[in-house]
Amino acid sequence: MPGAKNRAKATDLDPGYVRMYYEHQFDRIEKLEAHALTISNFVLTISAAILTFGFGKQELFGDDMILFLPLIMIFVNISAILYVNDRARWINQYQTRAKRILEIYIPELFKLEEETAAPSKKWAIYRRTIQDLTHYLFVVIGVLLLVLLIRKPN
Repeated sequence: MPGAKNRAKATDLDPGYVRMYYEHQFDRIEKLEAHALTISNFVLTISAAILTFGFGKQELFGDDMILFLPLIMIFVNISAILYVNDRARWINQYQTRAKRILEIYIPELFKLEEETAAPSKKWAIYRRTIQDLTHYLFVVIGVLLLVLLIRKPN
């Protein structure tokens, strides 16, 4: 077992500190998920506003400026995809750290968690996947609009 050396130290450690550190990992996860969802919602709002107001009132922007709207939409959605996926990497790190804390300091609880873990569903679509797909959809819409605006006869 990888944590065998740490067993001697585990008996000297206050269980309150172990619990606090374990809970701290999930506090970080909660904040990262909330922040990623906030960024995602903000970007989707920008994209919807560009589609609604930008292309609904094309005369306000002129022929040359209207080309920047799909570019902005593409850029912000790609940025959101990268940001959400980076947050997911950190979330996985904190989940791994929390499991490792259980494995070292409370092996009985770790074993229970491993035995009773919910099986992953074969065809389940998770929230993060839906977020990514939504942003990819707006990227595709932005590319299509850009192509249509460039090919538009004057």
